[in-house]
Amino acid sequence: MSASPQIDNQDAAPASRIGLWLLGGGFGLLLVTGLLLWWREGDRLFTDGLIAALLACF
Repeated sequence: MSASPQIDNQDAAPASRIGLWLLGGGFGLLLVTGLLLWWREGDRLFTDGLIAALLACF
């Protein structure tokens, strides 16, 4: 009988954490950017600029 090989998962954990930190950081930056635009542009941002930008993407 031979022993089954065990997979070492120690290297997978840091890569997963880095990915989660990058996703969280990207979400945070988008949130801060949206808040800054709201503070600067107000309601006009969501009636004109944001709708036009979304339509331009699609």
